[in-house]
Amino acid sequence: MRAVRVPTRLDTTRSRRPLIVACSLMSVSPLILVLLLASSCGGGGGASSNSSRSAGGTQGSPTATPSVPGVSDIEIKVGMTSDLAGMGGTPYGFVTKALQSYFAKVDREDGGVCGRSLTLVPQDDQYSPDVALRATKLLVDSGLVLAMIGGIGTEVHQPVADYLNDPNGDGNKDDGVPDLYLSTGYSGWNDAGRYPWSIVYIPDYAGDAKALIQYVNGRFPGKRVGLLYENSLFGQDYLHAVEASVKDRSLLVAELPYETSAPDLNSQVQSLKDSGAEILFLAATPPFAAKAIAYAHSQGYRPQFVQSYVDSHTAVAIQIGGGSNADQLAKGFQELSGTISSSYLLSAVQDAEEPTIIEHERIMETYAGPPVSTLTVYAQSLGELVVETVKRACDNLTRRGILDAANSIRGFRSDLLLPGIEINLSNTDHLAIQAMQPVEIQSDGTLKKLGDPISTENR
Repeated sequence: MRAVRVPTRLDTTRSRRPLIVACSLMSVSPLILVLLLASSCGGGGGASSNSSRSAGGTQGSPTATPSVPGVSDIEIKVGMTSDLAGMGGTPYGFVTKALQSYFAKVDREDGGVCGRSLTLVPQDDQYSPDVALRATKLLVDSGLVLAMIGGIGTEVHQPVADYLNDPNGDGNKDDGVPDLYLSTGYSGWNDAGRYPWSIVYIPDYAGDAKALIQYVNGRFPGKRVGLLYENSLFGQDYLHAVEASVKDRSLLVAELPYETSAPDLNSQVQSLKDSGAEILFLAATPPFAAKAIAYAHSQGYRPQFVQSYVDSHTAVAIQIGGGSNADQLAKGFQELSGTISSSYLLSAVQDAEEPTIIEHERIMETYAGPPVSTLTVYAQSLGELVVETVKRACDNLTRRGILDAANSIRGFRSDLLLPGIEINLSNTDHLAIQAMQPVEIQSDGTLKKLGDPISTENR
């Protein structure tokens, strides 16, 4: 893949912070905690079989070059901002690098898309809203890219989404820029009136909550439910969805928030215990989920824990066990045994012998990608969806054509999604993944599937 230079460089003036390692999780956002570890020891399922449309051949017919940004006779450029150098304290750069590797494979092995190479133009946003907005404007205002993809982080992406949906700020959103396949599960992105050009890729938090509560309603009828949630847009999505989905509202006996600055959750857990909650739903990041579970067990309180897919079971086990060596993980998984959660991607570890993961590993090795992990699996699955979208727009390679192509996708399956999970979009529904697979964490750290995926479409 050819290197692309932008006209100028961003002036970024934040203090440098080192890139955290995968097991240093305290300062990482909900999304990346999932992508780092949530599937890395879990999720099972055979190699996915594609439904009505699948990630496969990408060679479309060449079309006349339209006079639009980011498109030439030989190349289609899309932009992305992420924490490339890790200065924002996240490993998001691995997602970008894995996407570049996948696009290189598409270019060299599949003949590109629409008779052109597909090039990702990255910019470093340092996981900062201000820097992300400046980086996005640099790519868009210079006419360098056809669309933006993979925006990461709810708070980071909010000003970016406002700009991309109305670049000149005149209130007319007909001239927006495709803001495709966001890596943030905030349900507010599905407001097609406010964000007609923005489409979410990862499962939205409200949908995940509703799927899990639907499972709880069926398996544990009449049990009292308590909710512990982060006091943020992330946690509030879970709060509202749990309230709306619990079968008998009188059974929701406690709803307690926590601040990310809190040293512990002891008082909240004690209150939940005192409330008589038999099911404890955790809408928390792994460090706080671990604190809640460990303290509950220390007090002899052993409810049925149900946790968001954000609560990577491996990350929580590392926190509970005090580290990532075998003995520490074993201790953590033992404490988590029986906890119910959800998943949507194949696992880089548990599914390592599946043909799709073997092929993914080959792509990363062949095209200088990062080490295979849940991050790279996620990135390729996103890349497959981007390729499918561009392929559908070969006859109309314009920004509107790209948006219309995305809105036309129904029944598409990335090779790396769990069986039974597919992507469905429309011009009024911008949540790509609307099914979740309930799973139960086993004492050895594997995930046992609980029935079939639960649809959250048409909620």
